[in-house]
Amino acid sequence: MKKFCVLTLILFQQSILYCQTNQGYFTQDSLLINFMNPPKVAKPRVWWHWMNGNITKDGIKKDLDWMSKTGIGGIQNFDASLFTPVVVKEKLSFMSPEWKDAFAFTTKYAKSKHLEMAIAGSPGWSVTGGPWVAPQDGMKKYVWTETIVKGGEKIATALPKPSSITGPAQNRPFDAGGFGIPDSKKQEFYQDVAVIAYPISQQEIDLQSIKPVVRSSGGIFSFNALSDGNLENFSYLPPREIGEDAWIQYEFPEATEIGSVTIANEGYGELAAFNGGPQNRSLQYSLNGTDFMELIKIPGSITAQTTVSFIPLNIKYIRLCYKTLPIADPGIGALFGMQADTKPKGTKVSEFSVQHSMKVHRFEAKAGFEPWKEENQQVTINTTGPLLDQIIDLTSMMKPDGSLDWIAPAGNWIIYRFGYSLTGQKNHPASPEATGLEVDKLDPGAVTRYLENYLDQYKQATGGLMGAEGLSHMVLDSYEAGHMTWTNNMLEAFKSKRGYDLRPWLPVLVGRIIIDLKTSEKILWDFRKTIGEMIVENHYELIGNLLAKKGMKRYTESHENGRIFLADGMDVKRKADIPMSAMWQPGALSVGADEEIRSRADIRESASVAHIYGQNIVAGESMTTIGNSFSPHPASLKRTADMELASGLNRFVIHTSVHQPLDSLLPGLSLGPFGQWFTRQETWADQAKDWSDYLARSSYLLQQGKFVADVLYFYGENTNITSQFNLALPNVPFGYEYDFANESVLMNMVIPHKGKIRTVSGMEYAMLVLNSSAKMMTLKVLRKILEFAKAGVCIRGQQPMQSPSFADDTKAYQATLKEIASFPNVKFDFELSSTLHALNIVEDIIITQQKSEILYVHRTAGDREIYWLNSRSSAYNEATISFRINGKIPILFNPITGKVHKIGYEMQGERTIIDLKFDPWDAYFIVFEGKTTLKKVKIPTWELTSTTSVDGNWKVNFQAKRGAPDEAIEFPQLISYTASSEKGIKYFSGTASYKNSFEIKSLNKSEKVELDLGDVKNLAEVHLNGKKVGVVWKKPFKIDVSTYVQKGKNLLEIKVINSWVNRLVGDEQPGVKKMTFTTLPLFNQNSPLEESGLLGPVKLLHLHQTHKIK
Repeated sequence: MKKFCVLTLILFQQSILYCQTNQGYFTQDSLLINFMNPPKVAKPRVWWHWMNGNITKDGIKKDLDWMSKTGIGGIQNFDASLFTPVVVKEKLSFMSPEWKDAFAFTTKYAKSKHLEMAIAGSPGWSVTGGPWVAPQDGMKKYVWTETIVKGGEKIATALPKPSSITGPAQNRPFDAGGFGIPDSKKQEFYQDVAVIAYPISQQEIDLQSIKPVVRSSGGIFSFNALSDGNLENFSYLPPREIGEDAWIQYEFPEATEIGSVTIANEGYGELAAFNGGPQNRSLQYSLNGTDFMELIKIPGSITAQTTVSFIPLNIKYIRLCYKTLPIADPGIGALFGMQADTKPKGTKVSEFSVQHSMKVHRFEAKAGFEPWKEENQQVTINTTGPLLDQIIDLTSMMKPDGSLDWIAPAGNWIIYRFGYSLTGQKNHPASPEATGLEVDKLDPGAVTRYLENYLDQYKQATGGLMGAEGLSHMVLDSYEAGHMTWTNNMLEAFKSKRGYDLRPWLPVLVGRIIIDLKTSEKILWDFRKTIGEMIVENHYELIGNLLAKKGMKRYTESHENGRIFLADGMDVKRKADIPMSAMWQPGALSVGADEEIRSRADIRESASVAHIYGQNIVAGESMTTIGNSFSPHPASLKRTADMELASGLNRFVIHTSVHQPLDSLLPGLSLGPFGQWFTRQETWADQAKDWSDYLARSSYLLQQGKFVADVLYFYGENTNITSQFNLALPNVPFGYEYDFANESVLMNMVIPHKGKIRTVSGMEYAMLVLNSSAKMMTLKVLRKILEFAKAGVCIRGQQPMQSPSFADDTKAYQATLKEIASFPNVKFDFELSSTLHALNIVEDIIITQQKSEILYVHRTAGDREIYWLNSRSSAYNEATISFRINGKIPILFNPITGKVHKIGYEMQGERTIIDLKFDPWDAYFIVFEGKTTLKKVKIPTWELTSTTSVDGNWKVNFQAKRGAPDEAIEFPQLISYTASSEKGIKYFSGTASYKNSFEIKSLNKSEKVELDLGDVKNLAEVHLNGKKVGVVWKKPFKIDVSTYVQKGKNLLEIKVINSWVNRLVGDEQPGVKKMTFTTLPLFNQNSPLEESGLLGPVKLLHLHQTHKIK
């Protein structure tokens, strides 16, 4: 029998030692050293906003000094405004000589502090724009006019010019919105594209001549105004009682066949881009004018106009209805001075036009005027239209003045004059002097001109310190620049990508059906696909290439929420040096106590990119919030930080650390209502190093090696992850991990290898799963699936049904699908667990007997297996965890303390079993390394033998100039400040020093002594006998004082830090002289106070070991 002894375990700052008589094992390497003192690559970065020119060199130096001291690894600089007043003596306007001087100082000083330095892709945060963007380089949309003519004769007519008005669609002008700057220049740009004639029926002509009687529930409306195509000719439809319909009604002389309706009303505001408009619109019809039935619901589309189609009906009465909504809360608008409504709101309506023929349902959205969500909708009524050879291109016949001479074939024709103009989108929320047009993301020439100008400005501002010497990175934030549907070379680009000419199909872009509805839907799919690919290639990847020439790298986000633009998020990030995402604190943007699923999916998207394409670093705009900037602290932030880690993040970018130009303004400037307030003037700024160390240690270990996953999860084409998985993540069984894949991954980044799927970066997956969105799959991707099937790869999930693209051959598609289905390794079901077991792929981790959820991440790094575990509960938790590891020694790495610990284990078959305990919201690592043949190891545990209470009066000194008494106050018992009758204490924010003493009669050298503070609001710095012991910032508020406690009298000082909230509420009380300054009034006199202070009970815990190592 082999003998085993552990000679010693040294837990100092540099080594860990194991010794076995049967096999030597010794670890003293960079993993442990870097874990305890994380390198720059693992340290968090911060967003560092310069607000509306409020900049001082003194503030810059103090900001950067604090960041360096706090363990921050880099700054990402943004120019922003958000209604921030000028508080400095002299505003430094963006790129003025004074601003450049301040930025040059920043660059040199950041370099001296070894801080990575980045800038945003534009002033503001979205996304690439500025005042140097010329109108011809701005974002564009197609526009059109319609002219109806009768054929069989020569036509001589002037075709009306499409609108050149800058705005989202047709003649709807641009609305700057809540964050934007009104366009005082009234910039316009227009170019013609094509003139196309489309045959129409006599019934359509006849319907145009009918003038129905117009009635409404209120307001004044006319048929001519509602059907003139003018999206700005509004009339007001007053509200009715909440829940009742306000309506506009047409009464025709007799029942008339109608197949589609186009409506337009006022916009829904900036946030509708994320959440859509209200779902309160519908069409109703009646044959007698009394009894109305719903014809169709009209979604709350963000398009300027919406066309809905239905099976043609003979209708005598038709109503456009708006259900009166409850009075809306202004939400964050109240912070910007928006007044709450006192009564229900009506609606401004500009268009209610009826058409005889069916059009493509919601063609405006499907053509890119909003980011259409691919929904696998099958066409049930395949309405036919004219054949392609009946569509006539008249472009060459129109003269420069718009006149047209044409001998029209017999029949009725509608002539479309197509052109393009600007959308008017601007970079926001930049300072006014830094605001201009967003650049055309589809035009590589425009993007190149934009970026070269922008970087040249920064080259001057940095004194030439670009690349590794100074300004080294650019951040492309989540996309918020609106839609674009055209660019200069759209027709050429479309033909190059899709293989056919779009020009004769242009009527489909205005809802007309060519050949049939199925064909027309495919044309629109190809159009959306082309726009998405052009955004990726001509904007994101081109910017990356241009940056690389300057020695710079890019962080890149994409959608963040839902589907915000037509590009695929993984494609947007695939060539980013650091793919990036975002996660908000619970309740910030949506109701609920948990982090949003879509944020978890967003980070998983970036992580999948990093795993597959090989970047390794996964960054995240981290732990942001809205409206409660001054409340978060490490204990409240940890649950969100840990969820980011669980989702695949390994570099935090804290949102946000606003530049503080003046020490006299406390708390100071903020990013409006956005972000946690992580600055040198935070109440717990001096203790922030302990928090950033936790983030850095966790990131460091999760940057090691490669992610371990068994499943590659294909989520479809022409879509994105935060849209597909905004409510639920893929249903992959627990114990197996997955990476997402899209078309680009399958086509370019993976190959079959011995029955598995292998990536270029070295990842390997046992199974390919097709999401339900794969029902629509292009032929080239289907053929790639066939390649995997032939190679023996296990394929499960949704069966593809048809191609969404016009470019694909239907017969070839069906033959390929039939061949795929013939392979035994292909089954179109979602029985993943049993299938993996059949492949002898057992769960990577099995958790039993847990009291609450435990999440994990597994990375493999050479001969090490690194598991991160996280208990998702505010209560204590414990579990038995079985790992898919055998023959290695497990060690517990604690990222809060930076210490490592021996743990007991048992090996059963090919697995290692460990019983683990978790503190509230606990997270730590189990690292398996080395070799062992021992099947079972027990480690001594510490058990409580006695306690020493710290009782009596506490002498409390409050931080000066925060409203509390200057002299020390005695607390006979520990209570929250908010329970004090002294207003200065009740509303106190900052640091309070609690002092007391206790007696220790005897000390046993073998015992461990912990100080238990009971409850603390919010964190505490412990000093014992004049020496700093450390900081505790989460439950349990315990700290090892074994080396600090002494026999006899001990002097204890506990510095307790709460948030700024109570002082901010106190300053809103009537008659109070304000001590604080904030950009926005985030609190009022009735805002709730936060429990604060040392709440206890405070006691010493005396512990001893239960047994020796076996």
